[in-house]
Formats: sequence, structure tokens, C-alpha cells
Amino acid sequence: MTPVPLELPLRPAEAADLANLIFDHAEGKPLSDDVRNRLAARAAAVKFQTLSPFFGSLERDPVHHSVYYLAVDGGPGAGDGPAVPLLLHIARAAAPTSSLYPKPLLIGRMRRPNGSEMVINAIPFSPCERRNVETFAARINAAFYPQPQGARTTITVEQDYPAAFETFRAIQKRTGKNLAALHGDYYAAMWAAIRAGWRSAYTIAGLPGSESCSRYTIAIDAAVEGLNEAEKVYQQIRQARAALRISRGFDIELDAATSMTLEFLRTALEHFKQHGHVPQLICPGPVAEEDLDRMAAVAQFFQVSLTFRYRGEPAEAVRAIAKATAGRFNYHVRNADEAEFVAEHIL
Repeated sequence: MTPVPLELPLRPAEAADLANLIFDHAEGKPLSDDVRNRLAARAAAVKFQTLSPFFGSLERDPVHHSVYYLAVDGGPGAGDGPAVPLLLHIARAAAPTSSLYPKPLLIGRMRRPNGSEMVINAIPFSPCERRNVETFAARINAAFYPQPQGARTTITVEQDYPAAFETFRAIQKRTGKNLAALHGDYYAAMWAAIRAGWRSAYTIAGLPGSESCSRYTIAIDAAVEGLNEAEKVYQQIRQARAALRISRGFDIELDAATSMTLEFLRTALEHFKQHGHVPQLICPGPVAEEDLDRMAAVAQFFQVSLTFRYRGEPAEAVRAIAKATAGRFNYHVRNADEAEFVAEHIL
């Protein structure tokens, strides 16, 4: 166990209040979203000063059911500094020390109102703590791993992943549709999913070299040489994932460096079909209005989703894409505001 520093990232008394809430309202019950939401409502009335809990992340230890993990932000009240992302390990004193996260920071050993003792530890849990984020998905709940997109319609957001998940949740509640996809930093995206409590399917897209992503974007030139190069990159991705023993599936997205013609779109998809692995998505670049229906028809024939990049088009253009593709497409946007705008006009 890590030695206790002179100044803890949160007040032990507040951590104890939080732990008591969890034991009082979650112990002995199935850990559902209803339980998490009730805990969040009760915690809001407590008005913590040195911690901010993310109850969507609350999970039980897979072996010891009276042991809980909860993502929080510590501070600034504890040290008047920036928030400190942490993962709290909350357990009865009789429970064994967590083997998932060795050397945690001891926050305190406290006695509950009913007389039993509990122990609260803290684990660093920022996007930079890659091993700790990976352990949460690998050992506590695999639902937080990204999944291949397949035929699911998505909006892929580049920036501010926590805001993106808030938007995805609002869209899902309003329409019943899950459009969740992110692009960029794999660990930051999965960290945001854990803190948001996003256990539905979602995709993390990245460039080749990020071996854990569930979608890889391969840039291609609109020439046969570009297709051959993309084929080599695909094989490199497979080999890298196999070397790391990553057995989860993944999608391939081809991204044209320039605007793709209808003829080359057909040629590219025929090429990959002959090699036995048609990409799941293809971004043809800007598409002229008169070509949209025919491009969509070719993609549908090969069971491929088209990707479009939002560049400030009016609502009519967004609706035209949704109609032409029969709702099977991916829209790449910069932020949650753009995601909300696109969703409003495709659903």
C-alpha cells in the first residue's frame, strides 16, 4: 500500500459519507442503473466539497461482492488545486486487499454507524494512467471496451469525450438510438465511457498503430496503388493485434485523400471483395448532390457504410444524406454541439 501523503486528495470524512451511502443503498441488491441514479440523487443532497462522484461508473468487484469501485474527482477543496481523477476502492475491512490495483493510496479505515469497519483506498485514474483504465475494462466490466460498429449508424466525435457521452445519452433517451462513436485517444475515450457509465455499444476510431481501437481509418489515394497500400496496412493491423493477443473484432474505414469518383468507389470495393475483406466504412470525400444516391446505392450493394465529414452544411444537406443512405452511415464531427445538430436532422 502506498504511504499516506501529508495532504490527501479528498477528505476522509467525505469519503466515508460516500462509502456509507453505497453500502446503505447498494449492498445486497443487483447493481443497476436505477440504483446508481438513486445514489446520485442522494449524494447531490450531501454537497461534497472535496470530491465529485461519477455514479455511472459504480461497479462491484467481480469476485468480492461487498467491494466497490467508483470514479471520482478529488479536490479542489482538499488542496485548492485542480481536480484529481481517482478510482475509489471501497470495501469492508474484512475483505481482502484488491489484487487488481496494487499499492493504492489509503484514504482511511473508518467505522460505520452499525459498528462494522470499512477501508477506502484511492487509485490514480486519469486518461494518462493507461494501465489502470485498461484494468477496469479488462477485469471489472468488459462492457466498457469499444466494439466494432458493423451496420450501426454513428456520429463520430473528435473532441471533449465527456460532453460527447452526455450528448449520446440525451439522444438515446429521446430517440432510442445509439449513435456513440469517438475518434482519437483510445484511453481517454474509454476513461470517459467509464466515468459516464456508458455500457452500451460504442466505437473508438483511430489511426493504424493504436492497436486496441475498434475502428481503424486508413487513408488511400484514389488509385490502384493506394488500394494495394491499404491492403498492406490492414495486414499490419491484424499482425500487431495478434502479437498483443487482442482478440476483439475491429472495423476498417477507408478515407479518400481527395474526392472519390463513383467509378473508383466501385473499383475499390470490388478490389477488397476479391481479397476477402470488404471495409465496413468508406469516406469518399465531398460528394456532389447529383452523385449522392448512386454512391449510396453502391455502398449498400457491398453492405458498406459511407462516412461524411460535417463541414457546416445546412440541415437540408444532412437530411439528404440520411435519406440517400437509408440511415446507414457515419457522420464525423468535431464536438458535441455538432453531433447534436447532425442527430437532430437525421433522426
